[in-house]
Amino acid sequence: MLSSPFFTPPTSNHANMARPTRNNSGRNVPRPSAKPARSGRWRNGNVPVLGLIGGIGSGKTLVGSMLGERGAIVVEADKVGHSLIDQRPARDKIIQRFGSRVLDLTRSDEAQPPIDRKALGAIVFSDPVARKDLEAILHPSMKKTFERVIDRAGRRPKTTAVVIDAAVLFEAGWNQLCDAVLFVDSPRDQRLARLAATRGWTSEMLDARESAQLPLADKKARADHVIRNDADLTHLQESVESFWTGWTASSRTSSKRRPSTASGRTSNPSGDPSASGGDPPPSPDDPA
Repeated sequence: MLSSPFFTPPTSNHANMARPTRNNSGRNVPRPSAKPARSGRWRNGNVPVLGLIGGIGSGKTLVGSMLGERGAIVVEADKVGHSLIDQRPARDKIIQRFGSRVLDLTRSDEAQPPIDRKALGAIVFSDPVARKDLEAILHPSMKKTFERVIDRAGRRPKTTAVVIDAAVLFEAGWNQLCDAVLFVDSPRDQRLARLAATRGWTSEMLDARESAQLPLADKKARADHVIRNDADLTHLQESVESFWTGWTASSRTSSKRRPSTASGRTSNPSGDPSASGGDPPPSPDDPA
């Protein structure tokens, strides 16, 4: 489901298990399975990784597409999660936890009914325990997918960056994969207008979804950079270009990011990268 040559469906861990070796007694012992340390100027090797976050309906997916036009590989966490829920073992675990009520039984033409994302979303957004259970099922595999994309992108010389577009970047701990985090800032009334037009959402529906996430003010404060999306498309394109020009220029001299915004206001006055924090689970149905 990802529009990227770097995404492949998760495979069984058995394929990656280390083969045994022999000790001096001739007995088989497990070969160490730890990955070798990555080399390169960035946290994950040769390519910088940018986390992309923002309020629901803020336009972060649009910002991601603009970064893609500048040579970045954009990975949308929602699409990764959606692809995983109908694959084993995640599908089996979801059915075991939530039962047949999350199956789309109207798809009688399919031997294996798919997961009904709307039904699943309705459950997890009304029950924090259920949401945590879904996160525990999906998030480890999602992180592995991100890591594979990053590894493969590092071997592509024309790749300028990997962008992880994830509403729950901080809560899931995926910010640990990132060299910097970019927050797309948009007023609530504008976000609600977009969601009402595209999804038919009400104010109550938006509040319910966002109450399951880290407060936007916290996300913004913990991000390294902020882009404002409160005007027209031309203004947003200019803001993205301003951010990209500044970020790539500074990356040529140092891999350590300094907090900033497209308009020049510091979003993290302390300048401490560790002030960046965490986001909630990918919701099956979370618009960007």
